[in-house]
Amino acid sequence: MSIGERLRIARTKRGLTQEALAGLVQAPLTQGAIAHIESGRSESSRHIVWIAAALRVRAEWLVTGEGEMFEDEWPWPGISRDSVSKLPTLVLEDIGDYIEMKLSKHGRDSGEGKTE
Repeated sequence: MSIGERLRIARTKRGLTQEALAGLVQAPLTQGAIAHIESGRSESSRHIVWIAAALRVRAEWLVTGEGEMFEDEWPWPGISRDSVSKLPTLVLEDIGDYIEMKLSKHGRDSGEGKTE
């Protein structure tokens, strides 16, 4: 599968037109440039990293087809990753402990992890 085919797949999975995708890319890019990549007329683009970011797909997958297509989705859309990364270590440890406790409780409540 070519980079153009992977680009078309990722774009359609995100429900975007070529024009809409071009508008999301942070570098100046046109619908025609997207069309050239998708059609195979341009196998490389200096914008591929920005295209991957706009589509929220892994650039490695887009270029090579290797690995997973999508980046891991952030489970808390109302909280930015950046704000979490700036928290003090002790707060991050507390959050980790809380998540572990919830996972453990969920496992017991759902019957997972029970030994007989």
